[in-house]
Amino acid sequence: LNTGAAHVSVTLGKNRFYNYVRRFGFGRLTEVDMAGEISGTTKLPGDSDWYESDLGTNAFGQGIAVTPLQMIRAVAAIANRGQLMKPYVVKQVIKGDDVFETEPTVIRRVVSASTAEQVTAMMIRAVETEISVAYIPGHTIAGKTGTAEIPTPGGYKTEETIASFIGFAPAYDPQFIILVRIDCPHKSPWGSKVAAPV
Repeated sequence: LNTGAAHVSVTLGKNRFYNYVRRFGFGRLTEVDMAGEISGTTKLPGDSDWYESDLGTNAFGQGIAVTPLQMIRAVAAIANRGQLMKPYVVKQVIKGDDVFETEPTVIRRVVSASTAEQVTAMMIRAVETEISVAYIPGHTIAGKTGTAEIPTPGGYKTEETIASFIGFAPAYDPQFIILVRIDCPHKSPWGSKVAAPV
């Protein structure tokens, strides 16, 4: 709930809140092994375009632009018990007789394992009670929906959104994470209605 997220960010205060924003990797390149990556947009206290009201609105995603890979990596940090990993596409390079393997690399601890477990439990409950269209019997899925307004030079588009759902499973022994993003859905503007069923 947007008001709940804003309450948490204001209670944390700007220094702690934006420390977590940066620790989760928003506003920074992931350094994935692909060309053309962008860093997204994150306004920080001290920037000429940052205002006190941004502390509340940034908590529920307004004023922050992230790439799909940044979002996947941030939620994967929860799945990885609080550890932020460096993403990669190429698993192995073979040059003649030489084989170069890409090894999983921990960038940093973002939150404690205990906090990650609490957030995972919240995400499981969300799927079981609020996002039942994403529930698969016999499997424990941790998930979160998203409904983003689309910015324009004068504000936000009034009729269009970006609907999303991100989830990992099995929740207590994650093997995969999936992000579904639907730009300008027609059936409904909400991630819970159009992205979660996918």
